[in-house]
Amino acid sequence: MNTSFAISAKVSFVFILLFAFDLAQAESPSVAFLNQQIKDPSHHFSDHYLTVNGHPLHYVSAGKGDLIIFYHGFPSYWYMWKNQLLELVKDYRVVAVDGLGANLSAKPSNLTPYRVDSLASQIYQLSQALNGDKKFVLIGHDWGGALAWSYAQQYPKTLNKLVVLNAPPTNLFLELLRSNNEQRTASNYIDRLKLIAKKGEINSEYTDRMSKFAYANLRQEGHISDAEAKLYQTALTRPGAIAGGIRWYQANIPMFAEIVDEDFWPSPKASTAVASLLIWGQDDGTFVPAFLEQLPIYAKDLTIEVLPNVGHWPALEAPDEVNELLRNFIQSP
Repeated sequence: MNTSFAISAKVSFVFILLFAFDLAQAESPSVAFLNQQIKDPSHHFSDHYLTVNGHPLHYVSAGKGDLIIFYHGFPSYWYMWKNQLLELVKDYRVVAVDGLGANLSAKPSNLTPYRVDSLASQIYQLSQALNGDKKFVLIGHDWGGALAWSYAQQYPKTLNKLVVLNAPPTNLFLELLRSNNEQRTASNYIDRLKLIAKKGEINSEYTDRMSKFAYANLRQEGHISDAEAKLYQTALTRPGAIAGGIRWYQANIPMFAEIVDEDFWPSPKASTAVASLLIWGQDDGTFVPAFLEQLPIYAKDLTIEVLPNVGHWPALEAPDEVNELLRNFIQSP
């Protein structure tokens, strides 16, 4: 082997190792901001990465005790669970994930890793790495909530309990899209997002505009501070983050008129016997409330809590109510 090439290769290898070490050890801006709000150092959060199926997943964790995993939707990232993390870290080991394509997680261009079965497998492998075969609590919102339902349908033996905020199961959502005109109208944004991605229009101007629009109401209504709004915008404007979020829809939602049984995962009528709680913000316009009537078909041990005067973001709009519901449900027999 050429000596200079060998030396260069060693230097490159060492650089990669150091870079990987720095990546794993560095405190992200959102973690640093969150830790500033925590007086007890034993409750401070830290950044972590786990490579699943060749794709690094970023997550934050803190606390001790039984494991709770949080999964966000789009357009968001792990920090949306701030209020719940600060509350539950007192008694639990809490982990909030950046979903594939979001913030600091990998953003592959191939759609296959974003399919709901692949995303569910990622949650399973993460739970195995963190918790072995012990059961855990899974909490999801929006697209992350739809994924959480699907996970519980496929991996029920791994869960102690399931909590979903403002989302139907993926298979129920697909059924609504092919049979409910009101849901089709409410979900027109999906086709618009997919078309923008197809045309290659996710440029810096679009990214900046979307990042400001996504959190404008939450900031104006005082649910997040100006400093937090900047954190959200930083996460959403990371290269590939908006495209990554849109890939969730590209990978799992066909044209509404073309949805067939083969598109459903795990199956069109898959259900779960895991004890489940749906927290529903009554003013949400993203999903039609008609799904509440059908949900018991898909969740056999179900509790529904409706929050009046709350929209699509209960975790941020009504944090105290959500925290109380979470504690009572998780701690119940």
